[in-house]
Amino acid sequence: MNGISARVDVVGEELYRSSLEIVRASEEYKPKGSSEVVEMGEPQMNKLEPLSDEDKSTIRFNAFGTAAGFFVNGYMYDISIVLLTMFSDIFPSVANDNTLQSAIGVSMLYGVMFGLLAFGFIADYFGRKKGLIMCSCLVLLGNIIGVAMNGTTHVGLMWMMCIALGVAGLGMGGEYTCNVPNVMEDSEQLNTATRGRRVAMLVMCLEVIGNYAPFAVQLLLVGVACRHSYLGVASNCNWNVVARLSFGIATIPVITVLIFRTKMKDSLMFKKDQQRRGRRYDGLDLFVILRHFMPRTIGTVIMWFLIDWINYSQGTFGALILQTVIGVSLFKSIWISLVEGAAWLMWLPFLAAFVVDKLGRRKTEMLGWMWLASTQIINTGFFWQLKAKPIAWIIWSTFVGGFQYFVFIPVYLVPAEAFPTRIRATMYGISSALGKMGGIVGTTTFPSIWLRWSGGVTKTNEGLRKTMWFYGGMEYLALIICTFFVPEYSHRSLVGEDTRFIELRRRHCARLAQKCQVTPEDLQREDLQQHNLKTMIRKFFFASKQEFSEYRRVYLASLCLSEKLLNTAHIEYVASLPVDYRDLTLFSSLLLKYKLGKEGYRKFVENSEAMGFYDSTREMEMFYDKENGKVVDDIASQVLDDEKRS
Repeated sequence: MNGISARVDVVGEELYRSSLEIVRASEEYKPKGSSEVVEMGEPQMNKLEPLSDEDKSTIRFNAFGTAAGFFVNGYMYDISIVLLTMFSDIFPSVANDNTLQSAIGVSMLYGVMFGLLAFGFIADYFGRKKGLIMCSCLVLLGNIIGVAMNGTTHVGLMWMMCIALGVAGLGMGGEYTCNVPNVMEDSEQLNTATRGRRVAMLVMCLEVIGNYAPFAVQLLLVGVACRHSYLGVASNCNWNVVARLSFGIATIPVITVLIFRTKMKDSLMFKKDQQRRGRRYDGLDLFVILRHFMPRTIGTVIMWFLIDWINYSQGTFGALILQTVIGVSLFKSIWISLVEGAAWLMWLPFLAAFVVDKLGRRKTEMLGWMWLASTQIINTGFFWQLKAKPIAWIIWSTFVGGFQYFVFIPVYLVPAEAFPTRIRATMYGISSALGKMGGIVGTTTFPSIWLRWSGGVTKTNEGLRKTMWFYGGMEYLALIICTFFVPEYSHRSLVGEDTRFIELRRRHCARLAQKCQVTPEDLQREDLQQHNLKTMIRKFFFASKQEFSEYRRVYLASLCLSEKLLNTAHIEYVASLPVDYRDLTLFSSLLLKYKLGKEGYRKFVENSEAMGFYDSTREMEMFYDKENGKVVDDIASQVLDDEKRS
C-alpha cells in the first residue's frame, strides 16, 4: 500500500482544494435541499466569488477586443457581395459561370469551417488569447492577399480573391471558437441573469454593424470608380480600385484588433478549469459527450446548418435577386442595402438581445423561425404583386429579413452554454463548423436550384419564386426541430454545469472500472500514466481480444487515478451514485416522462440538479485517513453498506 498511500496525500489536497473552489461562495451546505434546487433553478453554492478590480478591468478590456473582432468579422463576411455583383455586371462570362459565382460565395465559408474546427481545439488546449492572436494574423494575411490579387485574366484574379477570402476565413472561424466562449465565461462572472444579452451585444450586434461597413465603403468607391455602371451594361468602371481598396481599407481595423489582442486575457473560469485538468482530453470526455450530450448537439448543429444555408445563399446573391426582381444599377443596389440596414436591419439584433434572456433561448429562436417561415410564404404568395411595386418589395423584404436575428442570437449563444468549460470551445467549433456546411451547401446550390426551376436555360422570376417556396418549407422544418432539440439555458449557472460534467466523468469512470474489473493491483501500477486512448483504439483494431481487454482495464485504472479514485471501495461507492442528467431539451423531457412516469421524472430531475453541487470532499473523509495518508478500507466498506441501505 505504500505507493497508493503516497498518492493519497497529494490527491487528497487536490480534491479538497478543487471542491472548495466550487463551494467557496456558500456559507452553508444543505445536501437535503435537492427539491429546493429544482424550484430555485441554481443552488447558491454555484455562484462565483466576487471579482477584484483587476478582474473587472480585464473583463472590460476583453469586451472591447471581442466587439472590435466581430466588427471586423462582419465586414469580411459581406466584402464579396458587391464585388461579385460588380464582376457579374462587367464580365458576361462571370454572370453565366455558376461555378465561379459559387466559389466566390463559399471560399470564405470553407475557411471559416476549417478555422472553427482547428481553433476550437487550440482555444481549449493552448488558451483563448493565443488562439485570438493567431486568428487576427490570418485575417490580416487574407486582406494582404486580397490587395495584391493578380492573374493573367480577370478569371485568374478572381480565383486569387477566393484564396484571400479562404485565408481570412480561417481566422474568422477561430474568432467564434476563441472569442464567444471567452466572453460567455466573462459574462457568467458578471451576472448569470443577463449573460445572454451581454454576449449578444458584443458578438451578434457588432457583427451586424460590421456587415454594413463594406457597403458604406464600397458605396463611396463605386460612386467614384463605377458611378455609371448599370447591372447588365458595363461602362466606365475601374473595378481594380473597388476590389483592391475594399480589402486594403479593412487592414486598418484588423491591425488595431491585433494590437488589442496582445493585451487580452483568458477568462477566470477557463484558467481555473485548465489548472484543474491540465492540457489533456481522455476517453471519459468522449464517453460523456456521446452518452449525455447528443440531443442538444443535434439541436445546435441543425439550427446553425439551416440558418446559414438560408442566410448565406440569399445574402451572397441578394443584389442579383434585387436586380432580377426590380432592376437597379450597381450604385443603387448598394445604396438600397445600406438604407435597409440603417432603417431597420441594424436595430433588430439589439431588440433580440434584450428579449433573449427574458423569453429564453428556445422561445426566442422559435419566434424567429415562425416569423421567417410565415413571412417567406406570404412573400412568395404575393410575389408578382410585390414585383409590380418595387418599393413594396424593398420595404417588405427588409421588414422580413430583420427577424432572422431572433434565430441567430440563440444559435450563437446555445453552443457556448450547453457544453462545460473543459470542452466548450471544441464543441462550439464542431457545432458551428457543421453548421457552416449549411452555408456552403446553400451558396453552392442556390444558383443551380434557381436555374433548374427556371427551366435550365436562364434564371427567371418563376424559378426564383419556386426557390422561395422551398426556403419557406425549410424554415418550417427548422421551427419543428428547434421546438424539440434546442436546450434552454437562460439563467442557469455555467459553474453548475461544469460541476455536473466533472461528476459525470467520475461516476462513469467508476462504473466502467467496475464493469471491466479493475483490481487494487491495477491501481498501484507505476506505468499508469503511459496508457492513453490513442493506444487503446489501436489495440482494438490490431491486437487480440485478450490483449485489448488487458490494456482497457489498465487504461481505466489510469482514469481512476486522474479522477482521484484510489481504491476499489471508493470506486464501488462512486459507481453507486446516480448518473441522471437532464439535457434541457423538450425531446428528452417528453421521452423521460413517458419512460419514467411523473414521479420517476421528478426524481430524475432532482438527481440531475443535486449533481451540480455535489461535495466530493466528504468522500475523502469516508475513504481516506487524511492525516496519516492511508486508505481506510474497513470504514469505507461500512459507509458503502450504509449508503446502499439508505
